[in-house]
Amino acid sequence: MTLNRLLTDVDREYYKKLIEKMFDLCPETMAKKIDRANVQQAFMLDVIGKELELGNSSSILCVGSFEDTASECLGVFGVPVVNIDSSLNHDLNKFTEVVGGEYPDSYGIVFSTSVIEHVDDDDQFLKDMCSLLEPGGLGVITCDFKDDWRVGDPVIVPDLRFYTKKRLMGFKKTLKDCDCKLVDKPNWVGDPDFNLGGFDYSFATFVFRKNK
Repeated sequence: MTLNRLLTDVDREYYKKLIEKMFDLCPETMAKKIDRANVQQAFMLDVIGKELELGNSSSILCVGSFEDTASECLGVFGVPVVNIDSSLNHDLNKFTEVVGGEYPDSYGIVFSTSVIEHVDDDDQFLKDMCSLLEPGGLGVITCDFKDDWRVGDPVIVPDLRFYTKKRLMGFKKTLKDCDCKLVDKPNWVGDPDFNLGGFDYSFATFVFRKNK
């Protein structure tokens, strides 16, 4: 199964035991989450875990760490994670200016769960993630996806946009300019299967790697 896809009920069933484990590891934070949205963090934890098993990561950065259950679970497992969040310490761009200037190519994994739809300049957000990856490093993003959404259409608060297949495909040029590429052929196709605030949408994954 491609890593770049829409998360569906197939994934919710596949990650059922992992989500139960996450409730054991961080019950207070998990209790605050919307049940059907937990598939995003489970996907994130699964992908990161497999990358760690391959020995491909020397350090991990979580972008948007406030109540991020994947990051919290990694911490319980004893996996060191650098956590940044605009509400706690740094936003990604400020962090990149400091760390990227002194220690470029610093992280084996940079991940961000449902954050990119909240930032003003999403192209810069992706560039910053790429700049912090070490050669061969993995970037993992999830985002709110609604393929029939167009600029100017209503969007759920506090999102600034929903993502579409066209917009995600448009990021391929940014990746190329940053010496990165998608890990596989994307399949961002499917009916919306999540509803919040009167909006029907999905969760998309965007997984890329920096060239060695």
